[in-house]
Amino acid sequence: MIAYYKVIYRSLLMPKGSTRISFITPAGKRKRLGHIAEAFGKNLSAVINEALDQYIELHEWQLTHIQKGVKAARSGDFAAEAEVKAFFDKYGQPS
Repeated sequence: MIAYYKVIYRSLLMPKGSTRISFITPAGKRKRLGHIAEAFGKNLSAVINEALDQYIELHEWQLTHIQKGVKAARSGDFAAEAEVKAFFDKYGQPS
């Protein structure tokens, strides 16, 4: 009976449209996240959600630009030789 109430109580605390996930992480990483959460006065879920937001934003941006580049390459849209030369004149040659 106690477990039943615990589940209901927890589900009432979850914001609408939220879902619960679980995963395995090294204990040291969990401890570090806990320290960060405590230092910023946040709960662990908030810190993990911020990290996930940053991860998703970065990788969606990368995927969008990679897909755009692949589409351009498939259509034959490459930089002209003068554009490549101007780029390397400005930024230097790779080492």
